[in-house]
Amino acid sequence: MLGAVLIAAAVGIPIAILVSRGGAPSTVTPPVASPTPNPSQRAAAAQASALYAQAMTAAERSAGLTYKASSSGSGATLTVTGVAGQDDGSQVFDQTTAFGHEQFSLLLVPDQTVYFQGNAAAAEDQLGVSASAAPGFAGEWVSVQIGDGPYKDLEVGITVGSQLSESPLDGTSTESVTGSGGTQLTRILGTVPETSTAPAGTAHLDISPATHLPASYVVSYSGGGGTETETFSAWGTAPSVTAPSTAIAWSTLTTSEPPQGYGSGQTPTAAPTPTPTPAAGAST
Repeated sequence: MLGAVLIAAAVGIPIAILVSRGGAPSTVTPPVASPTPNPSQRAAAAQASALYAQAMTAAERSAGLTYKASSSGSGATLTVTGVAGQDDGSQVFDQTTAFGHEQFSLLLVPDQTVYFQGNAAAAEDQLGVSASAAPGFAGEWVSVQIGDGPYKDLEVGITVGSQLSESPLDGTSTESVTGSGGTQLTRILGTVPETSTAPAGTAHLDISPATHLPASYVVSYSGGGGTETETFSAWGTAPSVTAPSTAIAWSTLTTSEPPQGYGSGQTPTAAPTPTPTPAAGAST
């Protein structure tokens, strides 16, 4: 799904589609044992799992797609729009983090260079530029190469395969639903497994019964952890991504990895001021 900045630990949005950009592990509550499924439940789950696998296979083979995703929780929101290809793509982010209101774009070109362009808050969080220097990079294209500090956190989620790897679903049953425009769709219902950065939740994936390609994906996280929705369109349409004519190489910048990692959305928490210990014999 999305390759966005995980801001769960910062603002309470544990978003599966954002999981890939890091973040501190959340507190995990041991799962409650589920009742043993009966034969009909097992058959329904097997059918749902088979349809899910079929949908992922069909999607992975596509030359490209267009998507839009949004998430909300604890008063914060994030939206991402993008186009994904087999080895290239682009994304546009608008989100709230501890660094402020971040707006930035990412381009991944076929040679696997990532190009970043964003505002000051995004440059500080995503690239590790200092708060004082970040305004000077607002609106500038910055090229990030494989091996550069923030590369793996920026690159993830941009291509078709990387998008789909962020679409977890443990199918339990299926049903027929009516989509926008009266389109008949097959809904795969199920659960989302717990990760180090997000709790478990319930989800459904709507697919076309004719092509098996995904139409939408919705997740609700347990414990009031937030929701996310993503829609897919233009399957089979490869993106056309062109590198900017000029860009600043990230390796030439003076940067420092944020304490919680690149793109974590979290600013460091100030340590409490220690209380001086009175010297022996001193009056208090």
